[in-house]
Amino acid sequence: MQEQAKSVHCSPRYDADGWTHWPDHEVESTQLRRLLGDAQEGASFVSECLMIAGKIVVGDDESWLGEWRGLADRIAKRARLSSAEGHFTTARNEWLRALNYYRTASAFLIRSDPRIAELSRIARSCAEAFLELLSPRGEVLEIRFGTDWLQGYLIRSSAAPRKSPVVVAFGEERDTKEDLLVRFQSHAIASGLSLLAIDLPKEIECFQESPVLHYQGTALRRWLDYLLSRDDVDPRRIALIGDGLGGALATRVAATEMRWAAAVCDGGFWEDLEQRYVTASLFGAGIKRSPSRKLARQIKCPSLVVVGEHDYVRLEDITALHEHCRAAGVPMDLKIFSGEETGSSHRQLDNPSIGRQFIFDWLRDKLRPDRKDQAPTIPTRKNCIKNAPQLAVNDTRTASSA
Repeated sequence: MQEQAKSVHCSPRYDADGWTHWPDHEVESTQLRRLLGDAQEGASFVSECLMIAGKIVVGDDESWLGEWRGLADRIAKRARLSSAEGHFTTARNEWLRALNYYRTASAFLIRSDPRIAELSRIARSCAEAFLELLSPRGEVLEIRFGTDWLQGYLIRSSAAPRKSPVVVAFGEERDTKEDLLVRFQSHAIASGLSLLAIDLPKEIECFQESPVLHYQGTALRRWLDYLLSRDDVDPRRIALIGDGLGGALATRVAATEMRWAAAVCDGGFWEDLEQRYVTASLFGAGIKRSPSRKLARQIKCPSLVVVGEHDYVRLEDITALHEHCRAAGVPMDLKIFSGEETGSSHRQLDNPSIGRQFIFDWLRDKLRPDRKDQAPTIPTRKNCIKNAPQLAVNDTRTASSA
């Protein structure tokens, strides 16, 4: 009887965070939940995900790696065949799924594992093949940052105006530009907006003259300078998205750089939470410190904070932050997804499409792309950043010249 009860407890179920395939393995379940949500973006197939889930020895990282990589290899092979036969739409969709599965395969590898670099290289090649098949064609960009180079993918909608609004997207610590491409490209295209998905520097050594808390913000300003140097970008309509915990950096950057037109961020919530934690650690839990909300009050552009009912934050805290900011005249909007409408978990992983649709509808309202203007001809990757008047000539290069 106890065995039967245990079996029932461990069965897949739908709970507050969404579909939980392995209740006793939270991290693996979260990864599968993300993949199932990506099916709505065309970046996975539900049947493929459930097939692999049935093969994996859950808890065995090598089993996880082998099964997802095997699927990715098969999809990439089909993509090459589809391209060779002239079925470019099918090939584009297959490259996107292969990219996502390669990224999933590396999810549980430790940082020192050499297979991470190999899988990252393969994922980048899938992303570049995907970009080549977009219409207009996507661009692979690199700009100098200290002694290193920062990389990004720029795509634009066929509905974008001649001088296009641009949304700059970055994520959490282990997120890559490939992950952001999977999440946001379809919504940007549908909204008539250009999307720049970027990698942020991971190690402080690449820009030693800047303090730890500011070097990623410095990198974002470098990307902003680059976009302002292009004649196909509207300089008044450049926004940023800090996905997930990247929202804390988005808040800091929006508060200290006035050239952003809009920001999807955390409103300074995590910074205030960190300060309260430090206060409690230094002076004891009995010392109560009211949130300063200093960063939030410094944001001048419209901002959006998106959380779920079952997110990591307390709803009363985020609601108090929003009310304080609105009373202070800060143009901040707040969206809380309830359990009944789905999208109520962290990053709306139980239904990511509903969250991303809301975000890009909001961005479209704020950036107001003018569809009457005709989009310009998009250059190829080989000449996409020949001219950058606000940056030194040796500060930009294409991936093909890297």
